[in-house]
Amino acid sequence: MNRKVLSTSEIPVVIFCGGAGSRMREITLDRPKPMVEVGYRPLIWHIMKIYQHYGFNNFILTLGYRGSYIRRFINKNNGLFKEFNVIMAETGENTTTGGRLLKSAKYVKTEHFMCTYGDGVSNVNIRKLLDFHLKSKVLGTVTGVRVPHRLGIIETGSNGKMISYEKGQMMKEIVHGGFMVFNRKYLNYLEESDEVECPFNYLAKRGKMNVYYHRGFWGAVDTYKDLSVINNLWNNGRPWKVWPD
Repeated sequence: MNRKVLSTSEIPVVIFCGGAGSRMREITLDRPKPMVEVGYRPLIWHIMKIYQHYGFNNFILTLGYRGSYIRRFINKNNGLFKEFNVIMAETGENTTTGGRLLKSAKYVKTEHFMCTYGDGVSNVNIRKLLDFHLKSKVLGTVTGVRVPHRLGIIETGSNGKMISYEKGQMMKEIVHGGFMVFNRKYLNYLEESDEVECPFNYLAKRGKMNVYYHRGFWGAVDTYKDLSVINNLWNNGRPWKVWPD
């Protein structure tokens, strides 16, 4: 296999940064969701540190909503981001994730590339994820995780009597956790109006999609409550901090 494919130092990481974060508008009016703070650092910085720990240091940020905020912040806080090689790709304010990926594809020079959302953190082993993808010879691999039900689960008997109530129970189903790997050929199945996951079913039926099941920590920031939870975790254990001090 081509040695360049296996060189994590050359494989780029596309991070979706263009969403408006409409479910947490109280803090995303002036900034995109990946720039909300976790432990006095932008959320996207944490994501980049996870990848960097495993040797990935080339990042393509797909700018959209309040993209100028990201550009100004990175240029102004060069000390915080100087350890990363960053390309900021203008992809439009209302573009879908699939469209953002296509608009930034000109910066992807390798056969395979990494891709993730700008609102999720995890202690997933990115190197093992890549190896799993390469050995499988598929066009796409997504990280699958299990998450707690947001609402309480009730078990009832046939007569309507409650048998049990449990809150925080883990879902049996595996959900899409981001942290994806794609072959460049995956782009051929995307239209600019698509979300990035639109080809999943088509390719899965043809044996061209994989799921890398991660049993460790995973968390996403969709609401202000989620942000509070993630900040509390950062102050108490930092479960996604795989990089050394």
